[in-house]
Amino acid sequence: MLDLIALISIALLFSAHQIAIRKGTSEGEVITGTFVSLATTSAIFLVLSLNRLFLDPAFIGYMIAAGILHFLIARTAFYTCIDRIGANLAAPLAATRVYFAALFGILFFDEALTPKLILMSTLIFAGIVLLSNPARTIKTDILGIALGIFTGFTASLSSVMVKAGMTIHPDPVFGSAIGYLASLALFPALAGKKIRYDAIDLDHYKYFIIGGIFVGAGHYLRYYELARLPVSVVEPVLSTYPLFTFLLSYIFIRNIETFSLRTILGAICIIGGINIYFFA
Repeated sequence: MLDLIALISIALLFSAHQIAIRKGTSEGEVITGTFVSLATTSAIFLVLSLNRLFLDPAFIGYMIAAGILHFLIARTAFYTCIDRIGANLAAPLAATRVYFAALFGILFFDEALTPKLILMSTLIFAGIVLLSNPARTIKTDILGIALGIFTGFTASLSSVMVKAGMTIHPDPVFGSAIGYLASLALFPALAGKKIRYDAIDLDHYKYFIIGGIFVGAGHYLRYYELARLPVSVVEPVLSTYPLFTFLLSYIFIRNIETFSLRTILGAICIIGGINIYFFA
């Protein structure tokens, strides 16, 4: 039960991060704001890790790979996917991570693929599609679709790296610090001149800072749970974040969001999927 609470808390923190970033984009520039958010989380984990050094090459390598895959590559692919085909289709495509997670768990950690796990993953994926409310007519964009699926692939592969690293040294604080700092170091090279360092101020980028705190706490719990549970269990439950985004959107920004029967059915599918695995 405690593991379920922790996993749901991660999804809730990821959703709070999404709401904060959505509000932040109305006041600040996205690329610069992403840098601010990344720098905020990196600074927090750096301070928390000052007395936690563990200089094992394999552990550090796994944590660097995990951070770059999730915080840098998956995020960039997802943003580009949204730009090309829109967020409504990008979200369910990225949710293919639940299937990649099951595949990676079997390939790398000898995790069992049970009928209950398959049903949970399928219901959660169906719920995400419903909550995303994709348009009825979508212009075909092969590259955009491929980037959405690639997001799910890299996010799940990141969890494999985290799992491997936590097996060597189960310290989610130091592990998160390595991943964030590696991504922060590479982000300016990727973003180039799009980062407006001279325009960074607290007033315009406060929501990006808040978002960085939320997502940092979420990733700490993610690393902690991946040290305890199979990848094929952690990833599907983390993918329930659209449910909490839906709830938080209704509470805080209902005037600019759409709510329908699809969203209710999506919520039922997600909750049903979780109940099947943990309580059936």
